[in-house]
Amino acid sequence: MIDGVVQSVVVGPGPLGPGYWPHMLPDVRPNRALMLGMGGGTIAHLLVRQFGPLPITGVESDPRVIRLGSSAFRLNVPYIDLVEADAFAFVAAADGPYDYIAVDLFAAGQTPARIFGRPFLKDVKRLLTSGGPAAVNFFKDRRTPQRLARLQAVFPRVTLVESHKNVIARCRAR
Repeated sequence: MIDGVVQSVVVGPGPLGPGYWPHMLPDVRPNRALMLGMGGGTIAHLLVRQFGPLPITGVESDPRVIRLGSSAFRLNVPYIDLVEADAFAFVAAADGPYDYIAVDLFAAGQTPARIFGRPFLKDVKRLLTSGGPAAVNFFKDRRTPQRLARLQAVFPRVTLVESHKNVIARCRAR
């Protein structure tokens, strides 16, 4: 937990788990995945559980979270490349393509507004393969319609899935 919000859970056997995390998963196996806001790696572990090991780049800005993820959440495996970096700077400079991108950023008790900025969203779209999905997690609140409009301005196909207080926008460039 960070700032009173559960950031990650241990993925064990059985159902794909509680919360919004399973809704973040793509429908088909990606060849290469990017996780922005790696945390303890819940989405990465669910992805591997669903599709088997695959190359995953996990971006996390907090070195303490990286250490905890490596020690307590088994993120120190060969197919996961943990990168300590700011997600916004990372996507601006990164080379793709990725077949799947998860945007699960949380800072100072809220979803960073920059997630819905055109520069960041265009960078995410640029990094995706032509048919690749991006899943964006954010809290449901009065700004949800505005956030949806911002996503739709960059991604022509956006569907929303609600899970308790979270909204997952499943975005496609085509």
